[in-house]
Amino acid sequence: MALTAMPTVQYEELIQADRVHGRLYYDPAIFHEELEKIWHRHWVYVGHESEVPQPADYVTRQLGLQPVILVRDKEGAIQLLLNRCMHRGNLVCESGCGNVQEFRCIYHGWTYSTTGALLGAPYSAAYGPSFRKEEYGLTKVPRVESYRGFIFASLSPTGVSLDEHLGYAKGLIDQFVEMSPEGEVELCAGTQKQRYHGNWKMQVENAVDNYHTTFIHQTANDIMRVRIGVDLSQTTSEQSPALSRYLGGGHALFDFRPLQRQMGKILSLSNQAKGDGATEAWKAYVEAMEQRYGRERAQEILQDGPPHGYIFPNLIFIQLQVRRIQPVSANESYVYYQPSFLKGVPAEMNTARLREHEWFFGPAGFGSPDDVDIFERQQLALQARANEWLILRRGLHRERVEEGGIQTSHIADEGHVRGIWQHYRQLMLQP
Repeated sequence: MALTAMPTVQYEELIQADRVHGRLYYDPAIFHEELEKIWHRHWVYVGHESEVPQPADYVTRQLGLQPVILVRDKEGAIQLLLNRCMHRGNLVCESGCGNVQEFRCIYHGWTYSTTGALLGAPYSAAYGPSFRKEEYGLTKVPRVESYRGFIFASLSPTGVSLDEHLGYAKGLIDQFVEMSPEGEVELCAGTQKQRYHGNWKMQVENAVDNYHTTFIHQTANDIMRVRIGVDLSQTTSEQSPALSRYLGGGHALFDFRPLQRQMGKILSLSNQAKGDGATEAWKAYVEAMEQRYGRERAQEILQDGPPHGYIFPNLIFIQLQVRRIQPVSANESYVYYQPSFLKGVPAEMNTARLREHEWFFGPAGFGSPDDVDIFERQQLALQARANEWLILRRGLHRERVEEGGIQTSHIADEGHVRGIWQHYRQLMLQP
């Protein structure tokens, strides 16, 4: 049976001020256009410098669907190389991480240094006298930059700078790393990978959607209310002073600081880092923070706590966790969760952070498994084509623009999600 061809994509019609069309989540043609216009053209988060701490350390990643190797060469510099042999196009590195003296293609034995230079090609005399090794090194990703240890890359040699791309979102990274008395975090506690049958943009929307927490995370909320006296529904109620903010450039955040100041406590998911078993460790942590930042600034950092936000298109910060989105197809995605450790704190503090991650985000946790189930249910429901519009008008009547053009509204409103979609629309309309 012949398949019905999808009509030409008209993004100005599919993305409107207060709604988006379901086709944006399931159409393979749209997915492939996203790869070219977003993932293969603009800045994408690749990894953190702490993942390759020593010379010759590497991790394998993807930019969109293009495989890359993030490696610290033997001189200590960060390199980002396309993971594709220059001979017959095979992977030169299949393992997810490690430490190597060289990369060797298993197909025909071509060997490359950690800078990507071709070291040797077996029986190279057969290529004739014109064969020059320096012309066959691994292809380097054109643009690679980092901000406070977070590495971003673009497959396009031209475009906006990383500084322009991040804009106000640099404050999210600052807030995340400044929880450390050394101003640095480490992603060395391992990586949790989730696969779900749903579009990558569902993960984006959910990460900055506070409206759902009272409903699908009810079990976690009940435990937190009894255990540490925190009620997640307080964040969503109409009386909550917590805010959602759209920062421009596709970036967004939840600002819990007004609510935390009102409550006099940080909205930790389990509060383990400050529990009875970590009292001395907490005191040592506070002292180290005050020594680094001064008493007033340290107290402000501790009161504000870590951020909850999103950097377009694939980086999410939720409290102590770094989350990386990897698209696979229109209806399949991977998500990588990495709990972060703070440099310069007692070991008990980082152990507590890891336990906190496991409690809510782990494979058997009380939070993330709920979300993944929702994504797959949504992808299935989108097969019902009677009315394909998804409503995004919550809070439309009350959002406001603050200094610097930041769009702000109640934390359970959808103004920041509308902002993300408008940025997406702008990118997808580009030639």
